[in-house]
Amino acid sequence: MRPRDPASARPTAFAVAVGNILRELRVRRGWTRADLSSRTGGLIAPSSISGYESGYRALKLELLASLCAALGVRVEAVIRAADHRSRAGLPR
Repeated sequence: MRPRDPASARPTAFAVAVGNILRELRVRRGWTRADLSSRTGGLIAPSSISGYESGYRALKLELLASLCAALGVRVEAVIRAADHRSRAGLPR
């Protein structure tokens, strides 16, 4: 059995960090997933948002941009914060 490569865990940690940041932003605004979905013009279903927030679904940049626009935050800020969290091993 090979030792686990720490780099292979990084995408998962990063995806979870992005999802948690999106969830925090949504909850801070008092929105449900359905509210956020409607603010994307229905482009992203509430069930998909749930998957992104949990890190179980891959989030394409185009969809991240739509979610960030709806939340009123910059994509770069979310990516930077998620990178910091995942590298530092901070609670996601």
